[in-house]
Amino acid sequence: MRMRNMLKKMMLTTLSLAVVASAGGAAGSTSKAFAAEAGVSQAYESLFTPDKVINVKVTIDDEDWESILANPLEKEYKSVTVDVDGTVLENVGFSTKGNLTLKSVAAMTDSDRYSFRLKFDKYDKQQTLMGLDKMVLNNSYSDPSFLREYLHYEALRAIGEDVPLTVFTNLYINGELYGFYIGVESVDDSYLERNFGADADSGVLYDTEENSYLKYEEGSDYETLTYDTGTEDDKASLKNFISVLNAMPDGEKGDIESVLDVDSALKYIAANAVLGNYDSYNGDKGHNYLLYGDANGKYTVIPWDMNMSFNGYSGGGGGRGQDMAGTAAAGTSAGTAATGSTDTAAIGSATNAVTASIDTPTLGIDVDQVPLIANLLEVPEYKTRYLGYVSELVTYLEGIRDRITGLASLIRPYVQADPTKFYTMDQFENNVAYTADTGGSGGMIGGGVNMTPPSGTEGTPPARPDAAAAGQAGAAGGTAAAGTAVSGSPAAAAGTTAAAPAAGGNQGMGGAGGGQGMGTMAAGSLMTFALNRLANLQAQLGLEVTPLPEVVPTKGSTAAAGTAGTAGSAAGSSGSKPITVTLNGTAVSFQDQLPLNKGGRVLVPVNAIFSALGADVTWNQTTKMITAVKGSTTITMTIGSTTAYVNGSAVTLDVPAQIINNRTMVPVRFITEGLNMDVKWDAAAQTVTATDKAAE
Repeated sequence: MRMRNMLKKMMLTTLSLAVVASAGGAAGSTSKAFAAEAGVSQAYESLFTPDKVINVKVTIDDEDWESILANPLEKEYKSVTVDVDGTVLENVGFSTKGNLTLKSVAAMTDSDRYSFRLKFDKYDKQQTLMGLDKMVLNNSYSDPSFLREYLHYEALRAIGEDVPLTVFTNLYINGELYGFYIGVESVDDSYLERNFGADADSGVLYDTEENSYLKYEEGSDYETLTYDTGTEDDKASLKNFISVLNAMPDGEKGDIESVLDVDSALKYIAANAVLGNYDSYNGDKGHNYLLYGDANGKYTVIPWDMNMSFNGYSGGGGGRGQDMAGTAAAGTSAGTAATGSTDTAAIGSATNAVTASIDTPTLGIDVDQVPLIANLLEVPEYKTRYLGYVSELVTYLEGIRDRITGLASLIRPYVQADPTKFYTMDQFENNVAYTADTGGSGGMIGGGVNMTPPSGTEGTPPARPDAAAAGQAGAAGGTAAAGTAVSGSPAAAAGTTAAAPAAGGNQGMGGAGGGQGMGTMAAGSLMTFALNRLANLQAQLGLEVTPLPEVVPTKGSTAAAGTAGTAGSAAGSSGSKPITVTLNGTAVSFQDQLPLNKGGRVLVPVNAIFSALGADVTWNQTTKMITAVKGSTTITMTIGSTTAYVNGSAVTLDVPAQIINNRTMVPVRFITEGLNMDVKWDAAAQTVTATDKAAE
């Protein structure tokens, strides 16, 4: 890169002199010259034309390809010839990429759909693809829409963030179509040069592993922050940046602007919050960003890895609720869900990605544990700028329905032709439509955040839901009950339209999660989340709320939305009222699964009901036992068993606790009566009413 930089520096110097000379030395001329050196335009930018599909054709020796497939976790480079949309290069490095996603695919029994990287200068340091040194091909793991990453980067560009370029890509291996991928410009030398200029290699780039929260630790080497490229300085400037960040006086800037491009951080934080991207610094993983420090030690935040944006990741509260130790499930605390009021405090109390408050842009981790967010947003000027970016992103979301629809039309034939895709076409269609499958919740489930025991955690790797598995995939979640959203109503605007998880998600990830207990692989509807989130944000900002579309049945389900169980018995079925539950006069909000009528008994999500009742809940994976404790009362139930216990006394259930639509459902009458409440059922109103006996 240094030789290329020397040539470009000479060109920039010539350009600077020409600009000054042509302006006759007028004031302002030199500023244009310096602006030219801030970044270097690259010929490869033409490859990343918006709304374009390119072909990447890799030719690799059979032995090398077999080696990659046999040892994907080694991420070993092999020399290949590659044709990128007509430009052919030989002796290019080709390998698998990723971490948890890579392990997950490696654990699958019938899929080798890895993400890959192409390093054009791996073996010839002077070789690039029109100036590009490295490109990755992402497999859209967990994203049936194939659009989450593409849209998130696009939204960041809309607010002026310098992010990697993206393009839709057909990948061919040895002449055969391998799959439809998202091509992304790697954050490497060429990216840095394009955004920071020909001197970019005098700075240093750090990647982030999990738990990279930038908290100051005396004597720490910050091992989760790993050197990537540039000039190594033993992390001296990085440590200084972290120290200054953590030393910011309460509500004051301190010296932060000398070590941080503040706007890059504010834009990154705002986009994660607005677009529900909690597989990031804003969530319980604390990763998926890079830090570039220039020669003066000033750092810029660079977003990365957005395939779980738009609530594609539900870990750490991103749509499933908090932990099981008695904390409130998403949106279930009485009176906490937003109801169209502009009171952001009320709105913020519902902890899921649809209703999350813009004032506290974290889920799954306390904001005080993330100084890049907490300390910056305590400064009034920075908070104002952050809210400005939030408003710009809301403006972007106002066109998201047409944008998703248009892009879906563009890529649909390529998704259809993709021979290795993780998802059925029904799942794709459900993701790009406003459906009854999800009220904006429902993504890949993070470790320990869902009461439902995730399928596949017993060590059986999941299968890819191709044509042969399509029926099974539909059955897995296609019987979801769904509520009826009232278009434009305050409750709907606040994201309180409850519905069931997405139909037909791949279940489990085998042992690849390293004990993480990772669950459903396929995220819920992108369109549904985006429109519910838009409505909620408009309510928070006091703007006119965009009415939500009418809910439509989804494809691939065994019946219309809301027909789980015996025909006509499911709550929320087409043309019937959804079942509601009130406790001492307060309605319980069921954020991502409505109550169901099963065998004449109303079943409700376990986290939602026990949280609303103020009980602590634990789950035993081995015995499949649920234990709830409130005061002196202990209730235990086992999945599939009609015998339950209240303080050790056996009770026979008409309908046992069971897993439906990947949610643990329990009989509400047994629960409430077990906690000394009177229970009544109004069939006409489809309402369960429970009141404390002591209150009468």
